[in-house]
Amino acid sequence: MSSLLTSTCLLGCASGKQPQRPDTVASTTTTPAMADRNGRSSTSNADYRPSITRSPFQVVSALLASDDLDPYTAQATKPADVSEGLIAEVEAAIEQSHQRELGIESQLPAQTSDYHRPFNSAQTPENFRDLTEAEMLAVALANSPVLRPLGVQVLANPEAVTTTYDPQIAATDPFFGPQAALSEFDSRLSLTANAQNNDRVFNNTIVGGNAQELTQDLATVNAGLQKRTLSGATIQLGANHLYDNNNRTGNLFQNYWETQWEAGVRQPLLQGAGRNFNLIAGPNAQPGFNFSNGIVIARLNVKVTEADFEIEVRDFVRDLYATYWQLQQQYAVYQSVREAEDLAYRTWQAVLARRNASVLGGEANKEAQARARYYSFLRQRQTALGGESGQGGLYVVERRLRMLMGIAIVDGQLLRPVDDASTARFAFDFDGLVGRAMDQRTELTRQSLRVRQQELKMLAAKNFLLPQLDLIGRYRMRGFGDDLTGEGSRFSSAYNDLTSLDHQEWEFGVEMGVAAGRRQAKAAVRNALLQLNREQTVLAEQQRSVRHEVADAHAEVASSFAALEATLAQVDAARDRLAASQAQYEADKIQIEFLLDAQEELLRAETQLASDLSRYALSLVNIGTATGSLLNDLGIFISNSGCGSHPVYAGT
Repeated sequence: MSSLLTSTCLLGCASGKQPQRPDTVASTTTTPAMADRNGRSSTSNADYRPSITRSPFQVVSALLASDDLDPYTAQATKPADVSEGLIAEVEAAIEQSHQRELGIESQLPAQTSDYHRPFNSAQTPENFRDLTEAEMLAVALANSPVLRPLGVQVLANPEAVTTTYDPQIAATDPFFGPQAALSEFDSRLSLTANAQNNDRVFNNTIVGGNAQELTQDLATVNAGLQKRTLSGATIQLGANHLYDNNNRTGNLFQNYWETQWEAGVRQPLLQGAGRNFNLIAGPNAQPGFNFSNGIVIARLNVKVTEADFEIEVRDFVRDLYATYWQLQQQYAVYQSVREAEDLAYRTWQAVLARRNASVLGGEANKEAQARARYYSFLRQRQTALGGESGQGGLYVVERRLRMLMGIAIVDGQLLRPVDDASTARFAFDFDGLVGRAMDQRTELTRQSLRVRQQELKMLAAKNFLLPQLDLIGRYRMRGFGDDLTGEGSRFSSAYNDLTSLDHQEWEFGVEMGVAAGRRQAKAAVRNALLQLNREQTVLAEQQRSVRHEVADAHAEVASSFAALEATLAQVDAARDRLAASQAQYEADKIQIEFLLDAQEELLRAETQLASDLSRYALSLVNIGTATGSLLNDLGIFISNSGCGSHPVYAGT
């Protein structure tokens, strides 16, 4: 892949001359019988020279070019790029001063007098950079952290913009992402440690535990581990330690240790039970909350986001190709108009020569007619370059392609497509295209994921129709002693007493609950069923729409090729007519109107040919778009990493 090169673009001169043809140098030896390329005869310049109104910018440019120059009467003697460069330096200095006043540090490189400006219709295309389809794709995908499909306004609606970070943003959502759903099943460790010193007086010694004035040192250490399982069970493990030193007279020991180990479990048997339900809805689910904490639902949400991203990449690539072929069309139109302009100029000069020689065919009306046709083509050439009334010209489309590719909008070069549009006939099997679209169209994949989501939500919603019935179990071991550890008689050590298994406790039971009428659960099931029906209906309609798009794309290939064949024949006929008309006009057998009409017809035919070539090339791209195989056909895949999802062009 060639690198982007930078060169200086030519800046227009701020003079008051009439427009000259870019490829013409003013001659100092024109004969009285001929006109220059601006339409002025040396014998009657005043008849053709229009009045000149100079803009304030031209006046400033002229003043900067020369201190003693009268900008309204004299011509600039210094190059225009010097004056415009000085203006650029003044503008940059003013902007930097304004930023310093506001306390803003500019992040842009300092402007110099050698920076580039956008091409306009007054400039001749030059300094081209040839661009292939493969290079366009590689550069655009490498420079697109923000996808730039046509029609999306990043300034007016930035929320609608798709970036390479979007899939990973959805995947790492701390509330509704897969990791958030998995975290509900993480083991949770808890630990508390407390120490107290109590000094209390009781009016009744019984209340004080045989102590009128109680002094006590109390410490507790509790540790616990809780785990939720995919079956819906909650398992708890705990270890509790207590140290108590007090002055109660009935104590066996003045200070003692008490320790206990316990294990508990709660297992739902009906509502909330089962691996499938907990994977779909997640723990602590409630009917009607879309089960956003379910692992399966969260993963499907990420897949939907990835499908959305793939659709945006596909549309972005399609827009790249559309702009590429449109730019090639603009180059062809410009070339055709330029050739027509040259031919019209030669015709005008021939008529003007006859007029100066006072021979037949040089009448004033014929000379004016030929001159008007030349300026008409000159105007069309300017429109082909700069566009008009919302219609993009060559320079406009070239800048649009640069915007899509993510490269500098202006760098002194013009991108020029070098891959020719195909003129070979392509025939596709319609049934095969429909079958491929049903399998590969990303919109159908995305909608199928949504249908699957609603099916799972429907299954989970039915679980809430069951009554709550939980199995409860708990087992506990206790230990008591004068010290926490150590050897000796009974109760000398709390750990020894614990491991002796003399003090064991257990609990076993069931808990049941059911809401009368189960209105919320029934409403949730009904709602889930309606949403499922909706998504299935949308999927069926999308399949019909895809068949329709495939049919249109299939028919467009054949229609555009038929139009291309007809236009090729029309161009051949128009060229033959022009050659014959030129010969007959030179032999004084036809009027000039027929020659000018032949020139106009050839231009129309060649312009239509450029449009039909672009249409046919784009119709082949639309086959891949309609069937969903565009990215695979071009060798583009999406690479997912922790920092984002990136489309990569691997070539075909």
